[in-house]
Amino acid sequence: MPARPACAATGGPARNSGRLLAVKTDTLDRQSVVKSATIVTGVVLALLIGLQAGQAAAQSSDSFPSVPLNVRTVRAQEQAENLFEQGEFKRAFQIYRQELAPIGDKYSQYMVGYMLLTGSGVREDRVAAAAWYRLAAERGTREFVVVRDQLLSSLSSEQIAASDRVFLQLRKEIGDLSLIMRAVRADYDILHARTGSRLAPDSSPVTVIDVRGRRMFTSANEYYGRIEKRMQARLDYIAAKAGITDVELEVGNINLAELEARVREALETPD
Repeated sequence: MPARPACAATGGPARNSGRLLAVKTDTLDRQSVVKSATIVTGVVLALLIGLQAGQAAAQSSDSFPSVPLNVRTVRAQEQAENLFEQGEFKRAFQIYRQELAPIGDKYSQYMVGYMLLTGSGVREDRVAAAAWYRLAAERGTREFVVVRDQLLSSLSSEQIAASDRVFLQLRKEIGDLSLIMRAVRADYDILHARTGSRLAPDSSPVTVIDVRGRRMFTSANEYYGRIEKRMQARLDYIAAKAGITDVELEVGNINLAELEARVREALETPD
């Protein structure tokens, strides 16, 4: 069985520590992707659409607008890694595929592809593996890009066409652009609903529970300000990712229906 990238089970720095080794034929050596697994602090979108709004400030507009890990996600990462190490491949695959990959965890998306490629706990499928590798590489992480390109270069033109179809469907369901668009919709609904909200006036105190379960106290003005900042970072990311330059993407003036239509259009073509 080809080796795979090392990944500490925790959601912190241990998952992006270690040294890089040479790339193997179809996949990375188990140690070779660790440095790029900054995916754990910046990769998990943790899209709790029912989110406790205001949970995290977005990063700068030219980076992936991630949010902090929550306890449940960290535990799922630990469990999947431990199960894989113990040879419980079917259970590990289920967690990677059903719990972690759908929230934007690029390491887990890579692991789904790796397990499909090697037939670990699932039927071997190189075409589907290539599609998952493409999904894992969509942020340009070098190690994921390398294995994606290696695997694609080993496929026939017919297999690549089939991989295109699988990849496009995955992008529509759990790709970064789709996840961020859903997050924008969630932010928009929160901001739109503030008129007449019991949170008014803006100076009144409110309680916010963040993704780590911590209780924080703030004002309504600050609460909504954080959401606006987060939403703007997400809009800037969408504009850059989808190449949208002719749609108003300011928080206060956005035509959300038009933006969603443009995002759907962008998702029809593989990058």
